Amino acid sequence: MELLLLAASIIITGMVFLWLVRVIKATLRTALLIAAIVFALQFFGIGSDRILAQMQQIFQSLWRLIPGQQSFNLDRAVYQITQAAQSILEQFSS
Repeated sequence: MELLLLAASIIITGMVFLWLVRVIKATLRTALLIAAIVFALQFFGIGSDRILAQMQQIFQSLWRLIPGQQSFNLDRAVYQITQAAQSILEQFSS
């Protein structure tokens, strides 16, 4: 019985470890892809301010598609999010 329990725990531990490795690989791949895209855009002269302005426009367009959401001040919320993101980008670029 103890041998069966040990074998099951080793199998479960291995499965969890492999799942964790896959999650970390996917996270790193996504982070590197985003960093490469941002650096490529900066290489072509497209700064973070233009990227964030475009993101703000996309969020506003998507928010307007949701029925009944016009009472929420989306412009202010998106502005605060973009300002926070821009300050984070400035910290990393300096």
